[in-house]
Amino acid sequence: TSALVSSDSITQLKSTFQAYAAKLPAVHEMPHVASYMKSSVLPQLIQRIHENEPRTRRASHAMYAWRVRTSPPSFADFSAFLCGSANGGEAGAGERLERLLELGRCEDTVVVVFRWYGGVKLGSDRWRCISSVAKEALERGGFFPGVDKQGDGGGKKRRR
Repeated sequence: TSALVSSDSITQLKSTFQAYAAKLPAVHEMPHVASYMKSSVLPQLIQRIHENEPRTRRASHAMYAWRVRTSPPSFADFSAFLCGSANGGEAGAGERLERLLELGRCEDTVVVVFRWYGGVKLGSDRWRCISSVAKEALERGGFFPGVDKQGDGGGKKRRR
């Protein structure tokens, strides 16, 4: 995997959320992509995050999703993708992160969101927090195709 990009952390009712995103190696010629991701790439990435940010070891939840191109880029009109995720104790979070990667047309990308539970249940607000930090990490890393890197003058990146 390439360089890690992180979001700022946000805190909501004593729970804190932070996301990390990275580019994954191209795997379109590799058989058994899902098992390779689960057994090799993701554990190494999470270990790297733990080494760079030791506080992530104490997170109560670590959810992630990845999306890789399974056909060569030359077949762009016939692209095939494979996704995978883990909820990390936050039921439904992995699938939501997968959907974010799909809607953002991210390729060969992984996003990991950590939550440090603060003792207060957030209900549906947790989804907003998870999505917010994940989008921020993906935008900072330039993983959304078509995002204007120059911004709109207000410091926010926008879609074309």
